[in-house]
Formats: sequence, C-alpha cells, structure tokens
Amino acid sequence: MRKLTDKLIVTAGAKTEFKSNSRNTVILLVTAFFAAAGLSGITACGSGNVFSNAVKRSDTDKAQAALENGDTDSAISSLNEHLKKNPNDASARSMLANAYLKKSGVDLLKIGTSISAGSAASQSDWSAVSGALPSGTADNIANVQAAVQTLSSIPADQRSDEQNYQLAIAQTTLAVTVAKKAAGDSSGQLTEEKIDQISDSDALTIYNALKGSKDATESMSNPDSGLSKVGSIADGIDGQSGTTEAERLRNFLKTKR
Repeated sequence: MRKLTDKLIVTAGAKTEFKSNSRNTVILLVTAFFAAAGLSGITACGSGNVFSNAVKRSDTDKAQAALENGDTDSAISSLNEHLKKNPNDASARSMLANAYLKKSGVDLLKIGTSISAGSAASQSDWSAVSGALPSGTADNIANVQAAVQTLSSIPADQRSDEQNYQLAIAQTTLAVTVAKKAAGDSSGQLTEEKIDQISDSDALTIYNALKGSKDATESMSNPDSGLSKVGSIADGIDGQSGTTEAERLRNFLKTKR
C-alpha cells in the first residue's frame, strides 16, 4: 500500500482588493509569512482567503506528523476538525480511518501480508484471518466501527482502490473483533459453548461486515490475495445449514474455530 497523503483542494474565498499604492507591499509581506511558515502551494495574489487556507492545510499536516509519531489521538482530533470545514475531503477521510485502525492495533502496511502468511494447509481461512487481527476489546471495536463509518461515508463510486482496501480491512477487523468479544476465551479463541450464545445482533454484525469486506475487495481493480480469504468465509457462511443468517454464521464458526 502506498502511504496515504493529504491532497487538499481549497475552494476560493472572498476576493480581497488592495489599494494600488500598497498592493505590492502587502503581497510581499504575505508571501514572506508563508515562506517563513514553510507552507507551499499557497499564493498571495488572486482570489482566496490565504490565511484560512493555511489553517486548513496545517490540520492535515499535523495529523500526518502525529500518525508518524504514533499519536493517533492527536491525529484523530486534527482530522475531525479539518473535516468539519472540509466534509468532502476523501483523502482526509482515508487518513482518519487509518488513525482509527492504528489505534485499534491494525497496521495497513502489514495486515495483508500477515493474513497471507497465516494460510498454512492446517488452518481454515477463518483462523488465518482471525489470527492476524487484534483482540475483541470494546475500545478496539469502537475504533474499528469509526473507521468503517468514515470510509463508508465516501460514495462507493468515488472510492479509490486504496480506500476500498482500507474498507475491506476495516470490515474484516470489525467481524473478527466482534466474534472474539462475543465468543472468545481469554486468548481470543472461539469456543463452541460461547458460539451458541452469540446474539442475533452480534451475529448479523459479523456476517454483514464479512459481506461488506468481500464487496469492497471485489471493487478493487486488482483484489488483494489475502483479502480473498474473507470472500471465502462469507461464501462458506452462506453454504451452511440454518434458516437465518445468524444461525448459518454460528454453524460456520463451530466448524472453523
């Protein structure tokens, strides 16, 4: 995966008029201000509120720096602030989803490799996928749900391959963490007794997340081979006996835990 970077499209603000005898002086001062601040790509002439643009850019710059330093809380705060003013910035939404996933223990650069590496013949697809993902704590689930919601807010026909990859990972992680919380022992391994106790609500969350991951993966121009395992899981659930999706999910997990 290529590193997600902020690409801002700044809309023009109100046009500012300068008196002819002071225009050049003002332009020089504003240009010097941005040069000192280390900001590029912002001009002092023409239309647009340059000071407002600087604030918008700094939100995503600060978020990127925070992510690189492992400070996910600061990154999330900066990006949420940016998106209040720029709700259609899909690149910033990708960064925000990545921050939520990192906070839950998911590294997008490693997870696909980890899933593929866990594909020994003795393992089911569920075991390979589950073993590569974090524990089912309430905090992890909340952060992953936030990542799913953030990426789902980007219209499907506008999502890039990278964003579909992110969404597939997020949906897969949601399914696994909910399953671990609902039916896992202290080590996260699913037990038959607890599988029978999975609520219909949790079962549907798991099932729908797996289907959502499959859909996002199939929307990629070159689907990730590791994530294709998730599609196999979703198909396996549909092939189980049971009158409801929740029943079929429980029956599937009993055979694959």
